[in-house]
Amino acid sequence: MTASNVVDEGDEFSDFDFEDQDIEARRLKMYSEKALSIGLPIDQMFINHPAFSEALAALDRIFQLATKVDMPHGMRLIGSSGTGKTSLLKYFQRSLPKSSLFVEGLGAIYLRIPMNVSTPYLVSRLLRLYGYPFRRVTWDAMEQRITVLLEAIRQKGTQVIMLDEAHNLAPVPGRRKSSQDEGTSPTDLIRLLMDEARIGVILSGINALDGLADLDQALASRVVGCYRFDPFKYDATWIGLVKGFVQQVSQFDLRLLLDKEMSQRLYKATEGNLRSLKRLLTEVVLVAVDSGAETAEVSHIRKAYGLVYGAASLKENPFGSGTA
Repeated sequence: MTASNVVDEGDEFSDFDFEDQDIEARRLKMYSEKALSIGLPIDQMFINHPAFSEALAALDRIFQLATKVDMPHGMRLIGSSGTGKTSLLKYFQRSLPKSSLFVEGLGAIYLRIPMNVSTPYLVSRLLRLYGYPFRRVTWDAMEQRITVLLEAIRQKGTQVIMLDEAHNLAPVPGRRKSSQDEGTSPTDLIRLLMDEARIGVILSGINALDGLADLDQALASRVVGCYRFDPFKYDATWIGLVKGFVQQVSQFDLRLLLDKEMSQRLYKATEGNLRSLKRLLTEVVLVAVDSGAETAEVSHIRKAYGLVYGAASLKENPFGSGTA
């Protein structure tokens, strides 16, 4: 391709001459600080429901018992994406009372497991949670680093390690084993931490965690508890969930969502997924507050749905057509 051809192909963009007023106009379309201050906290809200209460009680039990008995304690938290698993783990971590038995913030530690996770990566990430600046752990230094990790867990009083996206502990199907895979596997490391440091382990992830025994029978025999977060059904639990959000958003009136028809539309829009519900409610508040309203209206929900899912979405807007 010649230089002249490149110039010719770019000529179609010559009409786009961005001036300062254009940039300012874009900025004015952004949500106001007032809207953000009211809407964004929805993402951090925790609404109690039966599955949440049961799993939280199980976390409390493991936290209390893990370091006091020789028998390993652990559980799996299984559910599809967006059902509230991470929210529960973060809530549990933040709500732990202060104690002289563990360093604040380290009584329960949280780590997200990436795909293709290796044991050196897992060790280095855990060590960094304790303030050790090891950017990379090599296989040669593995035994030494694991010793440091075990000592850190004991010194800081950690009682539970929560591993999110734990289905990524399973090897990727079809991937050939390399020289870097030799040695202790990630699940071997988890068992070692449970046995030597006497801590509880929480494995959170999608339905693939049902096959934990196929991946590591010994780990499965230690992590025996299992709790599930499924998408909500349209029943009393869903209605109570929506009511909980309406009550917690104290600076804006979302009572329209308590109407039976609106509650049903909201369920259809989010398919009972907690993350989708939070996302849509946040956008509703942002849209409504910046329109000058103090109460949510159908037009706000309709516009918010369109903004969240986009103009090219194949999903029909349950709140009607148009953006007005």
